Parts: sequence; C-alpha cells; structure tokens
Amino acid sequence: MPLRPSDRQRIHLGTRRRRSVFGGEKMISKRVMGLLRSKASYPLARRYDIKSPEIINLASNESPYGPSPRVIKALKREVERIGLYPDPRATELKKEIANYAGVKVGCIAVGNGSDELMELASRAFLDPGDGWLIPLPTFAMYELVCRGNGGKPKFFKLPNLEWRPEYLRRALGEARLAFLGRPNNPTGNGISADGLKDLLRSGKLIIVDEAYVEFARNSVTKLVPRFENLIVLRTFSKAFGLAGLRVGYAVGNPRLIKVLESIRAPFNVNRMAQAAAITALRDRSYLCKVVDAIRKEREYLRGELSKLGLRVLPSDANFLMVNVGILRTNAPKLCDYLARKGILIRDLSNFKGAGSGWVRISVGKPEQNRKLLKVIKRFKGGV
Repeated sequence: MPLRPSDRQRIHLGTRRRRSVFGGEKMISKRVMGLLRSKASYPLARRYDIKSPEIINLASNESPYGPSPRVIKALKREVERIGLYPDPRATELKKEIANYAGVKVGCIAVGNGSDELMELASRAFLDPGDGWLIPLPTFAMYELVCRGNGGKPKFFKLPNLEWRPEYLRRALGEARLAFLGRPNNPTGNGISADGLKDLLRSGKLIIVDEAYVEFARNSVTKLVPRFENLIVLRTFSKAFGLAGLRVGYAVGNPRLIKVLESIRAPFNVNRMAQAAAITALRDRSYLCKVVDAIRKEREYLRGELSKLGLRVLPSDANFLMVNVGILRTNAPKLCDYLARKGILIRDLSNFKGAGSGWVRISVGKPEQNRKLLKVIKRFKGGV
C-alpha cells in the first residue's frame, strides 16, 4: 500500500528525532559532547525484579549497620528546621572534620558527597585537553568528571591488579594530574605511602580518593603539610553510614582548598547532612565498633572464599574483589544465580580493566556473609 503524505511526514519527523539523540548537538558544549560520544557511563548495579524485604544487598559498599543511633536522634531534631538554609560555610562541620583528620580548618573543603569535590577539582585545575592519569580498574566517576570538563583520560591498566609506583610514575608522563583510589574501588588495595610520595615529587597534582580509609586505617592526610600538590578526598557514605545524605570533604593545601571553596555553591551541603555528619564524627565509639566488625568479617569472608578455590584479592576496604573462574562460570551468571536466591553482589563486567571473570562483594553482617557462602557452595556443587 503506498504511503500517504501524512505517513511520510511522521516517518521523517521520527527519523529526525532519532538522529537528535542528544537533544540538539548545536546546543551542547564540545566538552560534554565529547563525553557523550565516548559512551563513558557510571556502571550502575544491574536491576533485578526482586521485591522481597529480606533481600541481602552486598553490591553497593554501604554500611550494613547504618548510622549511629545518635545521628538518627540528631536528624529528628533537625527536621524541624528544614525551612531554614544551612550554614553556607559549614563552619561547625569543618571544625569537627579538622579535629578528626588532624589538620587545620583551612585545609578543609566540604561537598555534596566527594563526587562534587571531584567535579570542583576538575573545574579548578584541569584545562580542556589536559591529560588525567586513571589507573584501571577503578571508580568510573574519575573518567566521567575528566571527560565532562574537557580532559583526556590517560588509562593505565594495573599489572596483575597491583600498584607498582615505578610504572605509575612513567605512566604519569605529560598528564596534568592523577586520580588514585586508596583503597581503590574495586580492587581494595592501593599505592603505598612511599610510592605516593614518589608521584608527588613529580610536582603534578595528585588527588587521592580515601572513601574507604576508615577500614584501612592508613591515611595519607599527614602528607598534606609536606606536599602542596596533594588533595585527599573522603566521604561519610561508607564507614559512617550516611550514603543517602551525600556528605564529603577534601583535605589539602590551604591555597588549593581556598580555590575549591570559592567555586562551590554556598549551600551545597544541606542542613540535615551537616547535622548528621557532625554527630557521626562525635560518636567515635560507634564508628570503631562498625569498622572493627567489618574488618573482622572481611578477613573471615576472604578466608572462606579462598577455601572454595576462588582468587580473592587482599583488601583494605569494606569489600572484596573475587575471580569466579574456578566455578566454571562468569560474573553475570553467578550474579543472576545469587539474585534469584535473594543476594545481590556486583558484576564487574562493565568496569574498565576488570572483565567478566570478576565480582565485587561488599562485606555484610555475619549472618549475611554466611548465607552468601552457603549459596555459593551450592552453586559450586551444581545445586
């Protein structure tokens, strides 16, 4: 049947819409268009149609224990004041962070999660076309922030998933700066303090993401007074259990911090988040209990998985990177099987530099970890 003029018009319009997938290229900046064309994206956890309230989520590196009870009480008090703007300088929060991190208040900048501080640092210190060293595999936000601000990611695949400073120093080359996870997500390991010092002596800006440092107890913030080209990022999302409130901070040379503070939005950390973070920092005993429990379970879980023949990387974080090849399967298949049993872990197939043989398992409560092991044993036995 021949097409009517109205049909041709609809098809033509539909084709035009499909071609403009980015909403009109002329309106999009070159740096953002470069990001879109690279197809770089945050590897979101796979969605499963599971509605059971008993689901065990070991895929997101959240604290299985949640925030301190004191934080919950503080939030209930603060909710009556949400009609008022928060302190734009986050003065009280910065004082508590400085005391916790062992630095001066002028060395602290706060952000809506450490992701915002990555963005601010990129805007402040990266020019379009500059290179940005990113070891792989690692947290996808480093690449997204780099590309979104016109930078060029310079990927370096970690040999045997190990941090070798001499290789990193050579890889740094002409790059403007480097972004390093310590402990790194998803490997759980990180560059040594001496290796980091070697990179810092290059004079290049080195940004170290210490999102999981409470579980490692080996921070490099003590190097900030010695190296003006070091910025350390931290978050309240992991050990403190405040992932839903989005609070992070940067520690660095006061001159660099002043730049970050000058370009951030004035109310970037909301009232509830500030109150929660302040209270969390003041409840050190709860923090220690959570960290000790997770460290203990991390070593137990690593030992038990190793007994099953799986390769488990040593970890200083609240998760383990595990190769599942010994099970004669791949990450997607194992994750699907576990999901049907009510357990979620992270498939690393879409992590650059990882591959389909690797998964990441967040350390849960003892009963959660034991259920995971029981189900993996069944999978290995073909049940």
